[in-house]
Amino acid sequence: MKTINNVIDVCMKILSLIAALALGFLLLGICYSTLSRVAFNKPLTNLVEYSTYSLIYVTFFGAPEILKKKGHINLDIITTMIPEKANRVLSMVVNIVGAAISAVMTYYGALVAIDNFVNKIKIMDSMGTPQFLLTATIPIGMFFMTIQFIRNFYGDYKEKNSIA
Repeated sequence: MKTINNVIDVCMKILSLIAALALGFLLLGICYSTLSRVAFNKPLTNLVEYSTYSLIYVTFFGAPEILKKKGHINLDIITTMIPEKANRVLSMVVNIVGAAISAVMTYYGALVAIDNFVNKIKIMDSMGTPQFLLTATIPIGMFFMTIQFIRNFYGDYKEKNSIA
């Protein structure tokens, strides 16, 4: 089991690296576009499309690692008002619901990505980008979100039973 967790962790780190590179590309692209517009009066024409596409990669590839580090938004006003035992149960329920939603998004996202690939659907942009390059990020990211929600649930379950 430890080997599987290590493989999952490595995959999530790779996805985070891709997200970080996309964010860095976005930062450099916007800086270069601004400079080229002001200095040379020649803005990059495809930067808007690249920016939109990189945001999809950042969102879906970065989310599993953030979930692992428990960096997502928590409603502190609620969690501080309820007892610790109820807080652990609430966390477990949130992880179950999150895993279910992520699994559904993985399944339907995969269907859409496969359909886009098989039918060679392209985005109506200036580059003719194959749409599966964008839609494939959804099932990949949500698959790892599902796994991480399950891992978080298991961790909360072990913690609940060891303290109780």
